[in-house]
Amino acid sequence: MAAREGNREPVKENQPGVGRSRVEEHRVPGAIVLVGDRFEPFLAAGLGVSAAGFAAAVDRGEYDGLSAPVQVHIGQGVDEDALTGTGAAIERRGLGDRLLLRPRDLPTPVEPGAVHKHDPRNVLVADFAHSGQDEFEASLRLHNDNELVLDHQSGPHLQGMVLVEAARQMFLAVCELSYLLRWPGRTFSFLLTNVDTRFERPVFPLPIRMHLTAHRADTDDVNRMWFTVETRFMQGGHEAAATTVACAVRPVERFRQVEIRTAEAAIAALPGVRPLAARE
Repeated sequence: MAAREGNREPVKENQPGVGRSRVEEHRVPGAIVLVGDRFEPFLAAGLGVSAAGFAAAVDRGEYDGLSAPVQVHIGQGVDEDALTGTGAAIERRGLGDRLLLRPRDLPTPVEPGAVHKHDPRNVLVADFAHSGQDEFEASLRLHNDNELVLDHQSGPHLQGMVLVEAARQMFLAVCELSYLLRWPGRTFSFLLTNVDTRFERPVFPLPIRMHLTAHRADTDDVNRMWFTVETRFMQGGHEAAATTVACAVRPVERFRQVEIRTAEAAIAALPGVRPLAARE
């Protein structure tokens, strides 16, 4: 057994990686995937690198030994500021022709109001497009500080709830950015009647495309609209999951009356509830 000093083995000259860059140690990587630092299991498994960690490694010269161009892919949890810092590090080392980073590949999220959110970090729908009759597409963009990843334990894959919420937001975007545009200035309430998801394979913090088909879009009567849509999640050329959402859409002023009456009935059913007048 080699002698130890301070609980550390002495460095040997022929030890892998000593005196060589990380690129040389692992040879030339086929691709580099940048993800947010929230995805710790994905990073710990060596499947990707954080944007900040990658920029620091570039600044240390760990990629100076590249002899061929390497594509830098943008995964989940990476924002504009992170890409700016990464691009600046690449330029400082003169590696723009070998570390190929395309900031334009970062999907552009829809406005928060289109998916009924206040915080832009919680928007999951990006690059939204109308691709055909009753057909829509978008990218799933997951912010590093999204509410669904702040307090969740999982492996290298994304938790299924991210896809369920993305499907809900995709449906809302389809309504707000397409079907309901014929009634400008009107506000609507959405009552989900069914959400059904099937998972075919794990999804990871990599690019994800969403394809929505509206199987039912009854919008002739503004007071009674019905939708049934299916969102398919594609990653790596495979369908990873699909979610069907059924929803009733009503003008907010009509639905709010029903909502208040239903809430009052629920309160009245609580144990020990008595009319306020009887308490005096």
